[in-house]
Amino acid sequence: MKNKILIKKLYGHLIPSSLLFYGALFGLFFFLTGLFAPTFLTDALNKVNKILLSIFSTYYLWVGLISVLAAIIILFLPMRKQRLGNEKPAFSYFSWVALLYSTGMGSGLLLRAVQEPIYYLNNPPVATLNNKVTALQYTFFHWGFTPWAMYSLFGLIVAYNLYVKKIPNLLDAIVPYAKSKIVKYVATLFIVLITITGVIASLGLGTAQVVNGIYYTFKIDYGIKFLLIMVVIIGVVSTYSALTGVNKVIKFLANFDFTFSFILMLFIGFFLNFSNFFHQTATAFYNYIIHFVEMSLSLGSYKTAPSFTQDWTVFYWVFWLAWVPFTGIFIARISKGRTIKEFIITTIFIPTIATIIWFSIFANSAFELINLGDKTQFDNVFTSLFVFLEHFPLHTITFFVAGLLVLISIINSVDSAIFVLGMFSDNGNENPCKKHKVGWGFIITATALGLTALGTSELLNGISNLLIIMALPFSFLYGSIIFTFLKNLIANKGSIITIEEN
Repeated sequence: MKNKILIKKLYGHLIPSSLLFYGALFGLFFFLTGLFAPTFLTDALNKVNKILLSIFSTYYLWVGLISVLAAIIILFLPMRKQRLGNEKPAFSYFSWVALLYSTGMGSGLLLRAVQEPIYYLNNPPVATLNNKVTALQYTFFHWGFTPWAMYSLFGLIVAYNLYVKKIPNLLDAIVPYAKSKIVKYVATLFIVLITITGVIASLGLGTAQVVNGIYYTFKIDYGIKFLLIMVVIIGVVSTYSALTGVNKVIKFLANFDFTFSFILMLFIGFFLNFSNFFHQTATAFYNYIIHFVEMSLSLGSYKTAPSFTQDWTVFYWVFWLAWVPFTGIFIARISKGRTIKEFIITTIFIPTIATIIWFSIFANSAFELINLGDKTQFDNVFTSLFVFLEHFPLHTITFFVAGLLVLISIINSVDSAIFVLGMFSDNGNENPCKKHKVGWGFIITATALGLTALGTSELLNGISNLLIIMALPFSFLYGSIIFTFLKNLIANKGSIITIEEN
């Protein structure tokens, strides 16, 4: 009997610590193959990816739609009035929203601000009478309710289990209804691996944008070595940021990023043709809402070509799925003390509206520039923002601001992931110890180095393939977590444990 108890105790301690080991193995594989066998890596990822897409593309579309519908259902249940914990919120509303923005998709908004809507303008996804409206509509679709609903649902379930049901351990809070420790461990391991995949995607793509912005500004190509050095620098700074905790550097960078992104958006908006802006934005938003189901499932007049569905919609859905674990857990971590209604509105609807305004301002400005000049000038995803800013006054200053915002957004995404991964490996501790943060910082940086060594031309393709592969097992886990949570709510007639509001 004593031996069984001893084994159980050792098992409980070894599981979290071994996550670092398996994470290191995962990172080492991609580091070495990216540096020494890049062709093998890209070919293998391509082959596996094609097989998965041929089978699961429609499945991913349903995952996106169900996430939004599930969030809406919860918003109208009696549980919406309950508070996630008895404590007062640890962050002001401004800092809370800033942390959501910066962690959720800050660098992506800068990366795609111009390039994506212009691509849809030049290559309409569906037959349309107004290419500009349709371009905006599909940009809203890929960056709007669906990704934020994915984040929010996972974060809400974790926060509910931690702060309402009072489950003491993060690892148990993710899959509280699984009785087997092995099942919990495997689930946690998948979450750790997909978190690493998602964050290296952000680190690799964001760094490529910064470096290409520098190349474009100074008309000098510093080569692949400079790109790799930048990955290391960002990895080190992100690790340091994570070491200081959420309330210090992470919060400061998020506030800075949010504030100056807003200033940059207002600056671009000052030069808009407002009559076109309001008409095109309102029409696109209206179409997005009333045709949301058709767009989500690629049906009817919104049935897109398989290549578009796979290269854009499915890619985005798996990208957001890869970010769900660490973003959702981080959102849960910073949302203690908020009501469920406040949580859902602030983590889905407010970011979606803000994202729509962001893309509308940059896209409508870019549409006007396209009418006057080269239609292919914004094709390069890594340089499009800097090419765009060059058309406006004070572009030397805006170049610097945009580059700095990309850097900070990447750092905020990576430091949040390091913090959450540290929570996993440190027995679910909400404030993980430094050695765990340093370990994950090293693993993430090394893995990103391996994929970045493929070069910027292959980086996007390699990362997208890896994400689609890794997102599949997690999507099954994610679906089962949502289903179990909703089933228990329905069984309790939509109510949860009552918590006294402050």
